[in-house]
Amino acid sequence: MKSPEKRSVVFLVFISLIVLSGCWDKREIEQLGMIAGIALDQTEDPANSRIKVTQQFVNTTIGTKDEVVKGYYNLTDEGTNLFEIIRKASTRTDRSPYYTHLKVIILSDKITSTTQLLDLMNFFQRDHEMRRSVRVYFSKGPASGFLEKKTENNEIPAFNIFYRSRNHYKTLEMARQITLGELSVHLSSDTSFIVQEINLTNGYTMQGAAVISGKKKRLIGWLDKDEVSGVNWILGTHHGSQGGVLKVVDKKTKKEIIYEVNNTKTKIKPRVEGERISFLVSIESEGRLGEDWTLNDAFDKDYIKKVDKQVAEEVKRLVEHSIVKIKDTYKADVAGFGEQLRIHNYRTWKQVKTNWDEAFSEANIDVEVKIHIREFGSKGRKTPKIGK
Repeated sequence: MKSPEKRSVVFLVFISLIVLSGCWDKREIEQLGMIAGIALDQTEDPANSRIKVTQQFVNTTIGTKDEVVKGYYNLTDEGTNLFEIIRKASTRTDRSPYYTHLKVIILSDKITSTTQLLDLMNFFQRDHEMRRSVRVYFSKGPASGFLEKKTENNEIPAFNIFYRSRNHYKTLEMARQITLGELSVHLSSDTSFIVQEINLTNGYTMQGAAVISGKKKRLIGWLDKDEVSGVNWILGTHHGSQGGVLKVVDKKTKKEIIYEVNNTKTKIKPRVEGERISFLVSIESEGRLGEDWTLNDAFDKDYIKKVDKQVAEEVKRLVEHSIVKIKDTYKADVAGFGEQLRIHNYRTWKQVKTNWDEAFSEANIDVEVKIHIREFGSKGRKTPKIGK
């Protein structure tokens, strides 16, 4: 056999060995304890504060014709650290917990208001099976209750939460999803931020948001749906909600007009005069007239301009109300004011960054809004004349 032919044979044998050994570490799906969701709570005993972890396993057992098998089961354990609790779960099931397909982590208000998030999330950020794309949520009340909540289509609760939270592009009242990786970045850079809130008090809603202090590294309060809407307008389409609708009551007819957001561009311009810092928030939005109960003619340019103005006034009201809440009540910059100061006036930022929360609370913020209705459906509607 010639030398080139020998080399070809050796090469083919080598490639075959690599391919044939491709399944050496395979694991049958029935043997995997796939975790879909994790809920973190604090135990009720005030004298012995411990972490309570509920893990939601995907049930891969196949049922019979006459038997309906539940799609999941939950295991709850307690301990002083997450690694200990996770390993304890392995003693209670024949399927060792497997986190590569983890979708959601839910943190209760009780544990996040008393424990620093850097400590609480340390395990999740270190473990090699945890993906940085896992979604994080904050709950009012026990977090474990959401992993037991029956869904409308009998879906696995963790999956239901994950898919429901993606609807933030349909409403201004929901904060944008935040991942484990983004949470880590915010905490490491000492920047405050908001996280989607899930609540069982009024049914099962995902309106509102938790306010997380970048300096304190913990939960410091909540924003209601209107306050989240205001923050979303400041953040704009790129960083906040990607859509949604806004209801405006016409001043003359007292009837409702619905504005649908297509896109929003927001500019935050910092101004520094001596030691005084102020900001101008310029919001410009394009959208459509989604619904109109006033029976006015949508082809009338003067009427559209009038609606533009009324929508702009409502947006300004929401934004100013939100600014009061985050600036005066919580003293937490969750809308990126500090980042814009850093970009446009780094010298001033260096002087105030170590105590930015206080500096932010003392800043004056002005708001201007421009609304442009670009479309109003497939046709206008003339006001009907009496007797016809």
